[in-house]
Amino acid sequence: MKVFLLCFVLFFTLGIADCLASPAIDLSGGPKPNPESYLSDTVYDDPTLHVEIETTSYKKTTCYVARISISDPAQLRTAPAYSFDRDQTVPADAIAERVNAVLAINGDYFSYQLQAGSYLIRQGHMYLNKPMFRRDVLLIDEAGDFTIIKPYPSGDPKTFDPEGTGIVNTFNFGPGLYIDGERLDPEYYDSYNYALTKHRRCAICQVEHGKLDYICVVTDGPEENKDGGLTLQEFADFIGTLDVDYAYNLDGGNSTVMLFNLKKVNAIDQKYLRPISDIIYFITAVE
Repeated sequence: MKVFLLCFVLFFTLGIADCLASPAIDLSGGPKPNPESYLSDTVYDDPTLHVEIETTSYKKTTCYVARISISDPAQLRTAPAYSFDRDQTVPADAIAERVNAVLAINGDYFSYQLQAGSYLIRQGHMYLNKPMFRRDVLLIDEAGDFTIIKPYPSGDPKTFDPEGTGIVNTFNFGPGLYIDGERLDPEYYDSYNYALTKHRRCAICQVEHGKLDYICVVTDGPEENKDGGLTLQEFADFIGTLDVDYAYNLDGGNSTVMLFNLKKVNAIDQKYLRPISDIIYFITAVE
């Protein structure tokens, strides 16, 4: 009986291992998720990916917090509307469906930066090395760890040499909100557009350096509630309640979107999905 049980365990374990895939660092999407892994409208769980979404409120503004744990750094990915060297946009759900995203949020509107300048690496390929003046850059490396470079006021990202650092993705919207668990000075935000007015907001966070746990945050805005929306400083205040090592602000306003199982989570009364140029998304590694 013991031999039978041992054989069964080995067979089951090896069978699971054969079903797991380390995703390629390229523009391909992920495996199609098993519908049974969606345990509810807010929870997904399989051996490689766990997603749980909670809805809360801060300063009369509805906030959506997605907590994500992955088993492979390559499950955190980004995808363009068409290509990262083309200035084109489509609704976020069209991109998410193409790449089999379990959870997705809007990116940093990279196509604007093709003209304005950026340090653009996506899925391991460098498209542009013209960092924008006074613009923070988020680096995500092959271990899934975040680094935020502060070109303003501490320097210019052109001094950063990426060779050999294993950077997989970069984002150029900003600003950085938390670095090593320390919040940046609120006055630091004032140089960014619309920092002082109330809007929908979006951010991506790494909970702890060295671990594959992340938080994506989006908020509603004055469109949903005339008293709603957050300034960038208020948004940073809210993220401070989540206890993260790194937090980086992404494109907001009408571009703000969170998709789970291809369904819009935020601003659900607004059926219209604004065409955007890119998304950040998470995939399963179970074939």
